[in-house]
Amino acid sequence: MKKKADSAISADDLRFAYGHKGILDLQRLEIPQGSHTLIYGESGCGKSTLLNLICGVLGGYTGKLSVFGTEMASLKGPKRDRFRAEKMAVIFQQFNLIPYLTVRENVALGLRLRKQTVDYHRLAEILEHLQISPLTAQRALSLSHGQQQRVAAARAIMSRSPLILADEPTSALDDTNSRLFLDLLFREAAENNSTVVVVSHDLRHRKRFDQVIDFAKINRAVKKPRGVSV
Repeated sequence: MKKKADSAISADDLRFAYGHKGILDLQRLEIPQGSHTLIYGESGCGKSTLLNLICGVLGGYTGKLSVFGTEMASLKGPKRDRFRAEKMAVIFQQFNLIPYLTVRENVALGLRLRKQTVDYHRLAEILEHLQISPLTAQRALSLSHGQQQRVAAARAIMSRSPLILADEPTSALDDTNSRLFLDLLFREAAENNSTVVVVSHDLRHRKRFDQVIDFAKINRAVKKPRGVSV
């Protein structure tokens, strides 16, 4: 069954557990198409698990979770991987760069795997904006943590995907570089009508998002301190 077209991500009674330990219990979550949403919370509140369910890295949930009208549980194996490649760009905390490839090759990799033409002029502009153009020919294994984070961000932005998911994308960036990243991310998202979902504990730029969600307040699996009403 298709969800309404203006919903990029929709979840109803979504639950997920590792063994007997409940990690997620969401009554309702709605991410409008084309919106910029920040889901924030401390480590352990389940926000990264949610992102991994949305992109199909994790399965085995109960309830409903749809992305652009497609129920994620209905996608198996190659179909799920193909859907992710066509609809999503993901910035994981681990970055998932290929160590022996150069910065330029890593940023272009997603498009090349999808057999799409790589606009190397646009690639160079993205690297320049993120202030990593001098690193173009360096291999990923030689980069600092913050530099790797910017390369992973450049790769996601390069994809022009309908949905961009980012897990702590500014955690290793100072104020200037995190602002530059968000400037570019939101500009590209506006040009391509992309939906942006960032999960983070970083609230420095919260005012730039259309929707800000305190995940501990909506995730019923998170134990609340006594006397706290949410």
